[in-house]
Amino acid sequence: MKLKELESHLSHVENFSNAKEYLEQYMTTPHLAARMIYTAQTQYDDIENHLLIDLGIGTGMLSIASCLLNADHIFGFDCDIDALNLCQSNIKEFELESNIDLIQADLRRIRLPVDLHRIIADTVIMNPPFGTKPFSSSTENQDELCLTGIDMHFLQYARQLARHSIYSLHKTSTRDHIYKKAKDWNMNMDVLAVLQFDIPKLEKKRSNRKTSTASNAPLKSIEVDFIRFEIKDNTDD
Repeated sequence: MKLKELESHLSHVENFSNAKEYLEQYMTTPHLAARMIYTAQTQYDDIENHLLIDLGIGTGMLSIASCLLNADHIFGFDCDIDALNLCQSNIKEFELESNIDLIQADLRRIRLPVDLHRIIADTVIMNPPFGTKPFSSSTENQDELCLTGIDMHFLQYARQLARHSIYSLHKTSTRDHIYKKAKDWNMNMDVLAVLQFDIPKLEKKRSNRKTSTASNAPLKSIEVDFIRFEIKDNTDD
């Protein structure tokens, strides 16, 4: 399948209708998802016939792209039941029910290697929350606490769940910090591209309603690194 054809298929993935700002639910665009997964396959042979894990699966965009490029099977994790329901709907639309299993799990609360030790993938794919947007700790919903640093939590879990490689997006401004972490965790890190990620401005509703994304909401563009991490030694610390 050609890159443009893959992107065209992904344009049919349904986006969030009630995105949650505190979870940074910004859908990976078809353009970015197609480029990520196409690169992972055509340059590194990390998708076809491989077992994958998608951390923070959201709408299912990356997993669906991987299945279209013949991934063997995918386990998709997300903490939000609404996102998982949307993802299941997208999976059904693409007739991929037998290819993707969904698991509700909050990476802020899972202990590795105990909780997920039996699920090890060849490749981990993810577009984690950027983890740089603080939220008030006075919120009544404990799940809405500050997500600062959660991108590194995702990477740490990915490192323990992947046999070979990890593909992820991270803010370019955090590159030096991520290089240091990758070295500490015994991983090779290659920045494959610097991309523009458009973040919609989420509308604020009344306090008793969830935040939603308007179809005509203005976009804020930030630079993100598309990174491949290669696992050198996956022995538990």
